Amino acid sequence: MQTWLLALGIVVWGAVQYGLVYWTLRDLNRRPRVRGDNKVVWALVILTLPLVGALLYATMGPTSFLPRRGRPPGSSHPPAGRERPPA
Repeated sequence: MQTWLLALGIVVWGAVQYGLVYWTLRDLNRRPRVRGDNKVVWALVILTLPLVGALLYATMGPTSFLPRRGRPPGSSHPPAGRERPPA
């Protein structure tokens, strides 16, 4: 029973760790600017220090909490490619 709990804990820890890395890399890719203006360095920090790098990026990387590229929240425009037909 203890072996199964240990194995389950390791799998959950790995899933959380890699999920956090995926989320931070996706956020890094979508932001127009980051602190230090060097996305490559942030990506290397996130990948070489998976949990610590992701947490560092989340706290220190973004230059602001403004919306990322794309449609602003609450915009009434339809997404690209799904234009409304002319009336």
